[in-house]
Amino acid sequence: MKFPLHLIPLLALLAACTQSPDTDKSEAQTFTYQNPIRNGIDENGLRDCQVLRDGDWWYMTGTSYPHWSRQEDEDDESTFNKGVALYRSKDLLNWEFRKYIVERGSKDKWYYRRFWAPEIQKIGGKYYALFNARNDLIGAVGQNTGYAVADHIEGPYTVVTEDKPLSNGNDLTFFEDDDGKVWAFWNRGKEFGIGFAQIDLATATLLTEPTSAIQPGKVDYAYNPDGSRAKTPGYDGRPIDKVAKYYAWDSIGIEGAYVVKRHGTYFLFYSSWTRGYEIGYATADKITGPWTKHPSNPFYGAQNPKAVEKNGFEFTGDPDQYFNQVGHNEIFTGPDGRLWLSCHGIGEDGVPMLVIDPLDFHEDGTVTSKGPTYTPQTISLK
Repeated sequence: MKFPLHLIPLLALLAACTQSPDTDKSEAQTFTYQNPIRNGIDENGLRDCQVLRDGDWWYMTGTSYPHWSRQEDEDDESTFNKGVALYRSKDLLNWEFRKYIVERGSKDKWYYRRFWAPEIQKIGGKYYALFNARNDLIGAVGQNTGYAVADHIEGPYTVVTEDKPLSNGNDLTFFEDDDGKVWAFWNRGKEFGIGFAQIDLATATLLTEPTSAIQPGKVDYAYNPDGSRAKTPGYDGRPIDKVAKYYAWDSIGIEGAYVVKRHGTYFLFYSSWTRGYEIGYATADKITGPWTKHPSNPFYGAQNPKAVEKNGFEFTGDPDQYFNQVGHNEIFTGPDGRLWLSCHGIGEDGVPMLVIDPLDFHEDGTVTSKGPTYTPQTISLK
């Protein structure tokens, strides 16, 4: 059943009253949670939530409010997104804001506006805070990728890409392979999709030519009488190609790359907003590919009836689902030792909040999950 909005905070509070994963297992054999998780998070929400464990704490970052340019006052810098937000928790359920570990730069810096989809990666004993930003005033139009480094997760951080972005695009993520090589993955638009390149972290240098890993699904474009592609305003006002027909759940665009290796197989997770917000994955035998989208996609997420109708699809989602968007996932080791995903979910109130659920990786190269869940869940810690 779908829970009324006024009951969700109460149900989440009841879930929060269970023992934390830090408690001795002789005292607590289960972990209970309920999505969305809100306690301690900005009431305006957090998008693209990434959870990770460090020492005795769970940490989380994500796109902090304001999430969009339309939520900012163009004439008042104090309303701009402030940077990379960091939260921490002892139990995954109750969060406290710590600080902005990377702060918005001045007008002459490329990372001046629109901090987007940050994450933290621990590689070689150091912490890397990845972020995406823009500054149209100096030509850093659209989204651009960069990162900072620190010896401790709470900083202080030094921006490695201080003078210029690592690349044009967004949703930067890193993956360290078994041989110690580090690979950057990011989204670079419809034609290129999600691509990758080997990176030297110390110098922010791409060591290989960026290569496309996966691209959005098929579309038919709309054309003008003269044969040129018709245009329509994008989310930021810039003109984009107008689409006449979307063929697949991921045709409108793909984003939110995150890479893990399990049972000898590489998994590239990604999201699309074609029908709401949903998550799929591609697999490969080598980090350099070829990457193959899995036929079971999307395996997680939520459909939005309005988006489904607008983009020419038939609604096939859960009619009782609390969420109408769930996506942009990251992967972390959960309280029971399994790999879990963290992401944001949006319900009827329109506020993005933390969503977590366990994943099952199977030896045949498939990934499954019972989520996105929105009722109390109890997980055995045995």
